[in-house]
Amino acid sequence: MLLSPVASQQNSFSDTSLEGYQKNGDFSFEALLEGDGDDIEEIIRQPDQGTATRAVNFSGQLVPNPSESHIMTPSLLREPIFSLANPEMLVAHFDRSTCGILSVKDGIHENPWRTLVWPLAKSTPALHHAVFALAAFHASKDNPSLRVHGVDHMRQSIKCMVDNIQSMRSDAALATSLALAFADTWDQHTRSCIQHLRGAKALVSQVVESGQQGMIHGTQLDRVRFLYNTWLYMDVIARLTSQEDQGDQGLDIPAFLFPESTVHQIDPLMGCAATLFPLINQVARLIQRVRKTQSNSISLISEAIELKQRVEQWEPPDWFEPPEDPTSGVQHSIQTAHAYRWATLLYLHQAVPEMPSEPTSELAERVLILLATVPPSSRTLIIQMFPLLVAGCEAEQEEDRKWVLNRWNAIQCRLMLGSIDRCIEVVREVWARRDASETRKQQEQLRGAGRSSNSLGQVSGKHRALYTARGPIPSSRRSSAISPLENIEFERTVRGRSHWVHVMQEWGWEVFLG
Repeated sequence: MLLSPVASQQNSFSDTSLEGYQKNGDFSFEALLEGDGDDIEEIIRQPDQGTATRAVNFSGQLVPNPSESHIMTPSLLREPIFSLANPEMLVAHFDRSTCGILSVKDGIHENPWRTLVWPLAKSTPALHHAVFALAAFHASKDNPSLRVHGVDHMRQSIKCMVDNIQSMRSDAALATSLALAFADTWDQHTRSCIQHLRGAKALVSQVVESGQQGMIHGTQLDRVRFLYNTWLYMDVIARLTSQEDQGDQGLDIPAFLFPESTVHQIDPLMGCAATLFPLINQVARLIQRVRKTQSNSISLISEAIELKQRVEQWEPPDWFEPPEDPTSGVQHSIQTAHAYRWATLLYLHQAVPEMPSEPTSELAERVLILLATVPPSSRTLIIQMFPLLVAGCEAEQEEDRKWVLNRWNAIQCRLMLGSIDRCIEVVREVWARRDASETRKQQEQLRGAGRSSNSLGQVSGKHRALYTARGPIPSSRRSSAISPLENIEFERTVRGRSHWVHVMQEWGWEVFLG
C-alpha cells in the first residue's frame, strides 16, 4: 500500500491481497510465464547478432559490450549498426509512435504514457521490458521479425514480476500488468490478455484504496488515477468480445472518486465517456450472461430495460479542458462518446431483442453519422473500433460499406495493429453471411411464387410483410407497444451466426476493440 510520497518509494504488496488472489486460482504470474497453453513456444527465437550483444540499463542508457568496441568506432563508410530491435530504437519508437496510439491527446506534456509511465519504467525492470514489448509488437506490423523480440521482452517482464513481486511498488506493478495486457492484444495470440487484466485487478484495488485514503499526492496521485482509468477501459473493452467472467467473484473494486470540478479532463482512452464506461461495463456483463444461455429470462429482460434507460439518459459533462494536441478537439471526443452510447444500445438490443427499441438499422445509422462527423485526421480515431464494428456490420448499402472500410483503413494507418486487420475480416464475413442469407430468401420466395400463378398475389403480400418485419418500421407504428422482434432477426442477434460476436466465437477470436 502506498503510505506517503516518501514511503511509497519502498512500497510493496500486501501479502493478503496478492497471495489470496492467487490462491483462488484466478491468476498466476507463473502460468503466464509458462505461456498458459498458448503455444508461445512455436516462435523460433534466433535474435540477430546486432541485438544479442547489446543491453540497456534501467536509467534508459545503452550499455556497450566491450567486445563490440571495433563496431562502435564511427565510420562514414560503415553501415549503421542500429536495428529496430536495439533498446535505443525501441525507446525512440515508443516515444514517437507507440505513445501516440495509447492516448487521444499527445501533446508534449499531456500523454501519461510518456510523462507518468516511462519515468517509472526507468527504475523498474519489469515495466521497462513491458514498454519494450509494447514498442516491439507495435513496430512488428511493418517489421514482422520484431515480434520475436516482443515475445522475449514480454517473458522477461513477467519473469521480473515473478522474481520481484514482493518488493515492487504497487503502481509500478499495475502499470506493468496493463502494459503487458496491451502488448498481448497487439500480438496475434490474445487469449492471455484476460490473465493480465486479472492480475491488474488485484493491484487496482490496492492502489485505489491508497488514493481514496489520501495517502498519495501530486504526480503519484495522477499516475494512480490514470492507471485506474486505463484498467477500467481495458476491462470493459475486453468484456465486449470475451465470454469469460474474468474472475469477477470475490474481489470488488471500489470506484475511484474524482475531485469535484466544473471543468473535466479528457481521458487518454475514454475521452469524454469516462462516466459512461461503468454503464458499458454493466451492459457487457449482461451480454456475457446472454451468450451463455439459450433464451433470456424475465429478470434478465427487466435488468436490460433498466440499463437501456440509464444509457439513454447519459450525457457527458458540460465543460472539458481542451487538449494541447491540435489533432484532438473536445468536440471530436464528445461525438465519439455519443457513438459509444448508441453502439452500446445497439449491442444491448441485439442481445435482448425482447426490449422495445428503435430498429437496428436506425441505431446503426446514428452511430455511423456520429463517427463521420469526426475527421480522419483526429486522434480520437484510436478509440473508434467498438462503435465502428458494431454499427459497420449493419451497413447494407454499397456506399455505406465503402465508407466503413475507408474508416477502418484510416484507423489502421494511424494504429498499425494486427487487431484492426482482424476486425476488417470479421466485418467482411458478417456482410457475406447476411448477403448470402438475403439471396437464399429471395430464391425461396421466387421458387414459392413459381409453384402456382394463382398464388402469386398471396406470395407478394407475404413478401411485403416479411420486408416490413425485417426493415425499418414506419414512424406511425413506432411505439413501446410494437414487438421489437419486428425489427431484428434471430440470425442478427448475438446468438445468431450472422452477428459479429458469433463470428469471432466461431473462429476462436476475442479481438480487443481498443
